[in-house]
Amino acid sequence: MCRRGLSNLLRGKSRDLPGSAERKGRDMKQTKHVKAARAFLLAAAAACLFPTVTAYAVEGWNKVGDEWQYLNREDQPVTNAFKKSKEDWFYLGDSGVLLKNRIFSYGGSDYYVDQDGRMAKNAWVFIDHESDPAGDYGDGGWHYFGADGKGYRAKGKGFRKEIDGQYYAFDENGNMLTGWIDEEGNVLSDEDPFVNARYYADADGALYTNRWLYYDWGSHLTSEVPGRSYEDYEKMWFYFGADSKKYRSRAGEQPFQRDINGATYGFDEKGVMIEWWDKVASISNAVRSNPTADERVRYYDGYDGGPLMKNKWLWMYPSANLDENENLDLESSWWRTDSKGRAYRNKILKVGSREYAFDGIGRMQTGFVLFDRSKSEFVAQYDVDAWSAKDFIEGNMYGIEKADLYLFSPDEMNDGSMQAGKEITVELADGPRTFAFAPSGKAYGNRNILQKKDNKFYINGLRLDAPEEAGYGIVVQNSGTLGTPQYRFFVVDKNGKIVSGRRVLNTGDGYILVYNGEFIGFSGDEDAPRWRNSGSAGAGFYHYDRSERDHFARGLIAGPNTTVTKNDVPDDLALFIADPN
Repeated sequence: MCRRGLSNLLRGKSRDLPGSAERKGRDMKQTKHVKAARAFLLAAAAACLFPTVTAYAVEGWNKVGDEWQYLNREDQPVTNAFKKSKEDWFYLGDSGVLLKNRIFSYGGSDYYVDQDGRMAKNAWVFIDHESDPAGDYGDGGWHYFGADGKGYRAKGKGFRKEIDGQYYAFDENGNMLTGWIDEEGNVLSDEDPFVNARYYADADGALYTNRWLYYDWGSHLTSEVPGRSYEDYEKMWFYFGADSKKYRSRAGEQPFQRDINGATYGFDEKGVMIEWWDKVASISNAVRSNPTADERVRYYDGYDGGPLMKNKWLWMYPSANLDENENLDLESSWWRTDSKGRAYRNKILKVGSREYAFDGIGRMQTGFVLFDRSKSEFVAQYDVDAWSAKDFIEGNMYGIEKADLYLFSPDEMNDGSMQAGKEITVELADGPRTFAFAPSGKAYGNRNILQKKDNKFYINGLRLDAPEEAGYGIVVQNSGTLGTPQYRFFVVDKNGKIVSGRRVLNTGDGYILVYNGEFIGFSGDEDAPRWRNSGSAGAGFYHYDRSERDHFARGLIAGPNTTVTKNDVPDDLALFIADPN
């Protein structure tokens, strides 16, 4: 061993790092120090004569031809190990030669050394057949080697790694993954890969994180949440959160909702962003006049990127599951949503300073509207010009006897709000008539019950006015029962005002006699009857005939004690007879 070491030193064997000294530099140093070297060698030779002294070779790098080795203290090449030179690490392979441009496994981890043999750190490397001739790492692809030189690769479900602020996915061989990736880290390539995928990476490998993905391949599948085919979508959008996972619903037909950049979006069970209506609601009773949704529906603006409409008015036709016919016909209505984006339904709602009506699925209603249970159950809606005054007097409309009647402006495009606290002229099928509503919006004379208000009578909101040609009409009110009636007979003029006092009123076909503000008789005489305090039959209205010498010869017509029945009211003057049910 002493002999070999000496021989090596004599030959000036290199002990420096690979490529660190040029031959010329070594020759110059050897010339300068030749005398010192020879003296050293003589001393070393002398030492060999003494068997009690052991000599060692100098550990370090050694170049043989174009290859580098690392010799240990026994002057043997190091194999299958890393050695450091300055700031870099180098690997000696099975033959003890410096490994170059190669990926390999060491100590259970993957490493890569470049063309100069340096271990890659914090670096992306594309592994091909040249750097992986045995094909141990698959068909080739991008790998990443961290600060310790170890290659990233999947370990169970731990396939997601952060690199420079972005996330990437790797398989068990360390290959960077692209495309649709499932929960287990498998790349999906079936017809609709987005269905089972949780992640997505473009060709650069970065997983979509806090980012939208536009997917334009289309699909023949149907979403369970809105109940729509993806063929109906102009575009399909996905969103991947902070954990790089796509947002998706796991709650049956309930959408998954998240706020993104100040707006709320909904996602279905496959992760597709919902546009238009969700399908949360279904019709609970479609045979009633008011089909009602079992839940409040939500609308995601399909015209403006899909955000949930909150505290908004929207003009839209219903989804097919709510109203198939209106959906097909694109029959639009106004809808109003709350702070959670849910459309109001079965409600009279105040928005700003005005109130609006919404039916069982959420459509705003105009015209005559019937509500029950203190404005919480929509019953029916009627266009104002579909009914005559007779219909209101006779109560011919469905539900009018059991629900409260309201009027909402027929001009839905400009108003549509409740008309309350005033008399309003409404254009019915048979012409304009006057209606009146309380400050609460309820019609006076609600539910077929005659109501006297401000010296006028109303039934189902309609003011009982006398016909224009007669000028007067009679309203009969029974405050008793059918068996024991207590009738009162009121005369109203063409403005609906009750005639007071004692009057003889010309109808054109005769005379209405009024005493103490109530009807007590009718005369068809040519001349108007006259009141006499001391007539032959007592005080009352008497016939009057100017052609006769005795103008009052025909006697009493009606007086304070006259009993009046319904049969005494001329049919053409009877505006309303209010017998109890």
